[in-house]
Amino acid sequence: MSRVFGEGDNPMRWAFPLYRLWGITVKIHLIFVIFIAIELIMSAGQNSIGPIQTIIMLASVFGLVLLHEYGHCFACRWVGGEADEIMLWPLGGLAYCRPPHDWKSDLITVVGGPGVNVVLVPILGAAVFAVTQDWRHVVFNPFSPVWPGGGYFEQAVFLLHYVNMVLLAFNVLLPMYPMDGGRIVQCIMWRKMGYEKSLWISCNIGFGAAIVAAMVAFAFGEMLLLGIALFGGLTCWQQKQQLKFMGYEPRYDAAYQAAEKSRPKGPSRSQMAAIKKRQEEEARFDKLLQKIAEEGMGSLTGRERKFLDRVSEKKRQGKAG
Repeated sequence: MSRVFGEGDNPMRWAFPLYRLWGITVKIHLIFVIFIAIELIMSAGQNSIGPIQTIIMLASVFGLVLLHEYGHCFACRWVGGEADEIMLWPLGGLAYCRPPHDWKSDLITVVGGPGVNVVLVPILGAAVFAVTQDWRHVVFNPFSPVWPGGGYFEQAVFLLHYVNMVLLAFNVLLPMYPMDGGRIVQCIMWRKMGYEKSLWISCNIGFGAAIVAAMVAFAFGEMLLLGIALFGGLTCWQQKQQLKFMGYEPRYDAAYQAAEKSRPKGPSRSQMAAIKKRQEEEARFDKLLQKIAEEGMGSLTGRERKFLDRVSEKKRQGKAG
């Protein structure tokens, strides 16, 4: 596994690279490849929708999830963070984003994903109406949609619109960490109560959402929803364990809170993270200066030039202040 994937001891990293564009490597997880193969094999059965419709469905989900994750990546870069990898797997997509450690940057990064789906709603809705001339296919009940007649093209356009609407609603309305809805809730609380406490509370909310999602999955026989619920619940548990390992323990009694208020405060975790980020920027800045001295300005990549300009501007502003 290590020879194939590089991180054989981590099953979450068992993925094949597909391509690299805009400095972002897109990978597909081994389980997703197996899932696609199983779906195509099963589509050949007599009672299935057929291989062509299955390919259309998988391509729609694949494409929209990929655009959604690109939204996260570009939003992260817009606020000054780094994003260089997207992982596609059966439960959706994972964008590996590292925004600045503050609630606003994190919120913008999170909203960037569903923001892409919001932009696509009127575009795909107009496309559906153009090919079907029927508003029932544009505005519909997601639990009982009216599927259009016609050929594969009409069905593909409607399926793109349908999947986009479902992805948008599911990601935003389900308050389960690390889904977008759960992360938005955490960012909003972060502003008032700090990172650790907001993450702890959002993980507790996520546990409740995971239980409800699992019950719905059992009731309607939706195994994919069950997998998402299990993944969300496990992620919430892992996040709480990590917070405990970092020394965070929630305390709610009045005496403890009064003592906390009177205790002299040192640098917070967010301040420590900001200090660490500045140190990393300084180290990278020094390396680029050394590279310029040895190889000249022409040796810098476009991304390195942007970083150099951004840090130089910060230094100029600091001196001017």
